[in-house]
Amino acid sequence: MKTKNKLGVLVMGLIGFLLQSCTHDIYVDPNASSKEAYDNADATSGAKLFNNFQHPDAGWPVVVQADIDLDASLVGLLGWPNPKYAADPTINIKDIASPPTGVTAQKNRSFYSCSGCHPYDGMGVDEYGNNKKVAATQPDISRAHLRDVRSWDVTTLFNAIKHVGGRQIDPLKTANGLDLTLGGQEHPDFTKILTDDKIWDLVKFLKEGAIYSENNDLYTVTTTGTYAVPQTTPAPYVVFSAWGGTTAEEAKGVALYAAKCLVCHGPDGHGTTNAQGPYLTPGDINQTNGVNATIPGTTTKKYGLGPFMRIRTPEGIHKILSGQFGTIPWMMATPLSKADAKNLLKAFGNTARFPDFDAALPNP
Repeated sequence: MKTKNKLGVLVMGLIGFLLQSCTHDIYVDPNASSKEAYDNADATSGAKLFNNFQHPDAGWPVVVQADIDLDASLVGLLGWPNPKYAADPTINIKDIASPPTGVTAQKNRSFYSCSGCHPYDGMGVDEYGNNKKVAATQPDISRAHLRDVRSWDVTTLFNAIKHVGGRQIDPLKTANGLDLTLGGQEHPDFTKILTDDKIWDLVKFLKEGAIYSENNDLYTVTTTGTYAVPQTTPAPYVVFSAWGGTTAEEAKGVALYAAKCLVCHGPDGHGTTNAQGPYLTPGDINQTNGVNATIPGTTTKKYGLGPFMRIRTPEGIHKILSGQFGTIPWMMATPLSKADAKNLLKAFGNTARFPDFDAALPNP
């Protein structure tokens, strides 16, 4: 009996060893699915989502008549983002979305947009955000430095966005950031709208796609005044200078502009027709405090890409990455290397090549 018992113990030990060996051989990395999702994510799509994630141009299929014919619950949503593609299909994206072209409707982009609270330079309120808020009722600019999340593990960043929580999606709770009964400054639970694949696109953008100025390698920023809540008058101010840093090559920036931008924006950045901008609203002034040229027959001030990139530099870089929503085609809407960004900024810093005024139009 003792011999049989010893043999049984030996057999059981051998089986245990084999099972342990098999378990080791079929080990599955618990982070493998996250790595695959991150690898498959699209940073350019993430840039669009960061810019205005509820806009149809950010990748939402819009409601067409065929959709309404199949589903009566979509009546009245023609041209709006299709809510069935949201993480929670009971959410009506129309409540927070930018209206379709030609449609006048409530829009609360500042409360339901990443860039509404997180400035494009990734420095929160400390740099570009120092001059972002223009009304006390807008949401306060975040103090978080999104630039820092590049050191985060991708799964940690995904979970931070996925489980951000906050108030429910409700158009009635976006009218005044100072009114606590309307939600105040509480972060909206937009993850009820963003599906996992869109969140991964945002993660990819924040980790790899965003282009930031570090140690003044893209531009130098100078701020005056102190950001206040609610905002004060006069508001703090931000000035950009030294575009392209010290290593940019203007000739390469000019060549890139000629290849990608000139066909629509013209040789001096003022567009090839009066319909192309960018524009200032009536009464606005340019970088040199001079009133811009007026488009004949209108009261719209046309000022071109040069001053836009010199005054709103981080936003300009981001628009090259995400495209200009509501226009076809969207500018470059393509990945841009930091070297390209530096060279373009160096070119836009040349006020003779990209002037404030449109010389072809009469100045006031």
